Amino acid sequence: MWVHYALFGILALVGGLLGGRREDGSRKSTAPLLVAWLLFVAMAGLRARTVGNDTSRYYDVFEKITDTDGLSEAFAVSRFERGYVVVNYLISRITDDFNVLLLVVSVFSFWSVVLFIHRYARSNPLALLLAFGMSVFYDIMLATRQGIAAAIFLFAVPALMERRPVRYLILILLAAQFHASAILLLAAYFIPMLRLNSFLDWVKWGAVIGACTGCLSLVLTKASVFSAYYGHYLSSQYAEGGVRMATVMGVGVRLLMIGLVAMCGWNSAVAADKTGVTRILVTFAVADAAIMIVSLGFNLLDRLEMYLTLPMVVGLGNVVAREPGLRNWYVSVLLVLVAFVSMTIMLLYRPGWYTLFPYHTVFEEGAW
Repeated sequence: MWVHYALFGILALVGGLLGGRREDGSRKSTAPLLVAWLLFVAMAGLRARTVGNDTSRYYDVFEKITDTDGLSEAFAVSRFERGYVVVNYLISRITDDFNVLLLVVSVFSFWSVVLFIHRYARSNPLALLLAFGMSVFYDIMLATRQGIAAAIFLFAVPALMERRPVRYLILILLAAQFHASAILLLAAYFIPMLRLNSFLDWVKWGAVIGACTGCLSLVLTKASVFSAYYGHYLSSQYAEGGVRMATVMGVGVRLLMIGLVAMCGWNSAVAADKTGVTRILVTFAVADAAIMIVSLGFNLLDRLEMYLTLPMVVGLGNVVAREPGLRNWYVSVLLVLVAFVSMTIMLLYRPGWYTLFPYHTVFEEGAW
């Protein structure tokens, strides 16, 4: 676990020392982002097969694809989406080293994360620490296929902001070639059309999104019976209908964070941003919380929440970082601590959900 604490300490130290502040009060230094990118690319790309619940499965698929003589044969040896199979096949034509695949995927996925933060965050260090605390980096590293899909979605967000439907559609369809759940992100294109003039409007639309997601959970439960791809989830912990500590804590953390940010001038921050970016990002925060609440009844839905976590933390961070002052500074510190402590509790008391620590590299047998 010391690696986990060291990562947080390095990100906090680099953010504090090299964060930089512009005349308009924003903190847009690229140094913390580059440090984070290098750290997590190395951590994800050089991990052993024992790190992560699914890494060994990805290794087995890569080995099978390496032994194939053509792309059609590669499609036949795996149930994974075709985009992911194609990436495996292309890399296997160059090398049979599984960690090369992990490095290539990590370079792409984490670059998307840091680019998104730099593009939309008012404070890069704050957004980075919140993203770390909310497990954005760990999730993208361990959920490899969905991590690629999430990265492509982050590249699609500018098309959503700029109202470019064709480009958004193409990118989401591409993301679905790596994780089928990404197809549901087509609905996110309509988020900027919501009329949100007060905090009560945010609560109202959050309830609507939650109701729609609840209906979706029922549809997924019924449809999964007929799906060879998702059918296996019905006999797993995701569909047991029980309440997992991770989901309960996820709901509590998100509601607490939204409540804290609401004290920092939520409406004024949205109104002050004439580009509409803040409004869209904090709408993602409400949608993220709604999905987590509904996933109390169907745990597979918390997979959808992974796509929205980074837009959520960037949006909430932007509201807090809009104006200097002790209140906003205290809230930003509280947000970081709440996120980090909740993540750490999960890693300590439910290590089997991640199988991330003790961490092993591909070069050694011992634990870090």
